Amino acid sequence: MTSIDSDVSYALVKEAIVLYKTSDLDVVLNLASTCHIIRQAALSVLFADVHWPHSNKHDEESGLHFFPATLWPYFKRFQLLWPEDWPEATPPRWGDRYYFGGDYNPRHIDKLVTALPAMSALSCFYLSCPFYPPNSLLNALTQCHTLRDLSFHETPISISMSPRVPTEFHLDRLAIVPVAEAVRVGEGHFDARYTEHTYYVREYRKKYKNDILARRATTAFLFEVGKTEYLRHVQLSADLCTLQVLSEHQWPVLDTLILTGHAPRGSSELLDLLATMPALKELRLLFAKMKGESGLRLLPEDVPSPTARGNSPTILGQLKRLAVSNACNLNNVFHYTTALERLAILAIIDQPRVPIALSRAEIDRILADMAVGQRMEESRLTRLRIMIEDKVNPDLCSAIAVHCPHLEALEIELCGYHDGKSIHAWVSCPSSPSSYPSSSTRNSHSRSCPACAVKEEFSDAFAPMVFLRELRICIQFPEFDEMDAYEPWRAARMECAQFLAGRIPSLQRVGFEFRKRTGTHRFEDSWLEFDVERDGDGAGGLSLRECGPSWYPFPDVWIPVSAGPIASQ
Repeated sequence: MTSIDSDVSYALVKEAIVLYKTSDLDVVLNLASTCHIIRQAALSVLFADVHWPHSNKHDEESGLHFFPATLWPYFKRFQLLWPEDWPEATPPRWGDRYYFGGDYNPRHIDKLVTALPAMSALSCFYLSCPFYPPNSLLNALTQCHTLRDLSFHETPISISMSPRVPTEFHLDRLAIVPVAEAVRVGEGHFDARYTEHTYYVREYRKKYKNDILARRATTAFLFEVGKTEYLRHVQLSADLCTLQVLSEHQWPVLDTLILTGHAPRGSSELLDLLATMPALKELRLLFAKMKGESGLRLLPEDVPSPTARGNSPTILGQLKRLAVSNACNLNNVFHYTTALERLAILAIIDQPRVPIALSRAEIDRILADMAVGQRMEESRLTRLRIMIEDKVNPDLCSAIAVHCPHLEALEIELCGYHDGKSIHAWVSCPSSPSSYPSSSTRNSHSRSCPACAVKEEFSDAFAPMVFLRELRICIQFPEFDEMDAYEPWRAARMECAQFLAGRIPSLQRVGFEFRKRTGTHRFEDSWLEFDVERDGDGAGGLSLRECGPSWYPFPDVWIPVSAGPIASQ
């Protein structure tokens, strides 16, 4: 009997999972039962990503159930997600407190500790626990020589947790997110649990928030477990570690540095830190803005003079991807970021408050700085994302097009969008200019029709961007009755998308901002997007396909993902 090649079976299973995982998983399971080779392929795909514990899988005799040993070799990414309400139950669920007010000690962690050495394919481990992870767990993790990615998310840590680290153990990626770090980026989608009162009153969050002992533990994990000579990707809260401490070590292969929390204080210079990272290509300074603070200076006060350590601002020229928040002082920064390919300027604040983005005048200064840093025709910027406090108009779009002619993706988000009286009289045209046979006739119509003239202003503003493929823009539309069953707000945006797609030949996706109701008295910014599908015959015909909602899970800033159940709805 002819056997199926393992690569073919794996591809077959992957395709089946893509088609049926969210609709009918039984199809995949039935496929897995056909033969041994396909079963092995199915197990390696179905159990590549797992989490534990499961609140509905337990019994009185053995307690919390763990995965069968036959599945352990298939685990590649493991999430330890301990429910935060278990320690607060009376009595505590699946754990003990040895005295009143004492720490919660989980049961059955030993099952995970026993299984870890047998997880031969494990590459990523994620912890989110309302207790100090036991030393036995951390020691077992450092024995997993295939582990390359370790994340602590809202998990308390202490210096007593420092594990024994073998010399052959090293990580490529390390993330440490402190307890109760909850931020809002703009006024769009965010983690739904931040809307719940219980998130802010959990006992362990009140106990471990701003824990000063966590700073020493962070340093130990970063330099002893992470080992700076190997780390390529680091996410760290500036509330847990200072710039000075970070700059005391060399980071020879670090490619991406993500700093969250709040802007660090003190006299340390960011340039001195970057000088220790010769391979750094991506920097994200995603600090939450605090009331009354002036923001983190990215450059010394006496720029262009070097720092006290002799480091020049030209170090910024090594960066290809830069994301900054409104808690950063950007004066003169873009004189030196001559190699940027991606730039994001965001508005961030601690939950549950609402952030204030940069003004139009501040955006204009940034564009002017970019013009000083490099000649416009030499600009390498291909992706630009901006949050702004003022309404957008064709002048701003035109200025961006002039300074960034090679853009492939542009997103301009109004922080706190609302429909209403538009800057321009954006109304439907009774006679679409696309129906006119000649360009001269269309131009004549556009000059005489106010609605089409407005559309022409925006399409003309984007005309220099001949590489533009993705566009998200906060054009303001008239206010419509959201209860209208015909959804005129959606039809107006679709008409605009059709127009822009017809005038910008390179456009593959276009989206418009709108204000979405998420509760009785809650709203958030969202995007209505359309994929542009063009006829292949060159006749210029096109159609639009509406996309589903998307968002940026923090700290991601470049590519939005489909808005799943974690996003606020």
